[in-house]
Amino acid sequence: MTGASDIAAPAREAVATLRAYRADWVHFTNWCAVHAVSPIPATAQVVATYLRSLTEFAPATIRRRLAAIGKMHRFNDMAWDVTDPVLRAAVTDMTERASHPAAPPAVVTPDMLRAMVECCADGSPRGLRDRCLLLFGFAGALRRSELVGLQVEDVRVDRTAVVLTIREEGAAQFINLPLSPDGALCPAAAFAAWQQVAHRQTGPLFRAISKGERVGGRALTPYAVTRILQRRALMAEIQPDIVATLSAHALRSGYIVAALQQGMETDALCQHTRYRDPRALRPYERLLAHD
Repeated sequence: MTGASDIAAPAREAVATLRAYRADWVHFTNWCAVHAVSPIPATAQVVATYLRSLTEFAPATIRRRLAAIGKMHRFNDMAWDVTDPVLRAAVTDMTERASHPAAPPAVVTPDMLRAMVECCADGSPRGLRDRCLLLFGFAGALRRSELVGLQVEDVRVDRTAVVLTIREEGAAQFINLPLSPDGALCPAAAFAAWQQVAHRQTGPLFRAISKGERVGGRALTPYAVTRILQRRALMAEIQPDIVATLSAHALRSGYIVAALQQGMETDALCQHTRYRDPRALRPYERLLAHD
């Protein structure tokens, strides 16, 4: 005879699986929104690009997210071929990457950040935007998708911190950026100065700027963040070979390395950086070991 507990366990597992699929689908649709592509029907190339962006996740999570995308397509009677060579190559690439130690990430050090921020002090809209972007990206340890996905209404200034609302997988997380007595490096001062020229109360926080220094309505792309970072690094006379290794992730990496150097507790660092698994910090710890 089957007991009630024997029935309850599979039921709980099924509910948990459905909840995970729902979160996976939300993650994918948010990514699609940032990259201005359709989540459904999604081409194999779009899905493959998405899978390759999941560098911080385990292979099991990546496979589950692929399954969630497939289930949504089949549920809507749309064509789906999980054996597509483009998809299989992306899954293989991500699995092989997980089996090898990650290369030490390029980082923006606090000294580099200060030098780049100083190069934004010309009072132009571009300079004001870039200063705010650099400080938010570093102090918030923001992923590039989080940085370009920020809305003006996601920013709140308190007496002691700038509070960012980061939306991921249908949930909101609040990140505190402490105020600084150094006005040049204070996130609140940078935000206020940028808002004076952006003149927007809603919509994307970081917007494209025309050659005539006119602030547009379109959000920056993730790739634009890398270009801004590299341009400001060159203006700050950082060595070109270092500049060439910098990407938008270098702001996040720089914060993590600096926090580890200062002895920040692992749990607190994972909470601030939105890492679910402390093992994600290992590449940064290896980077410190090589110093």
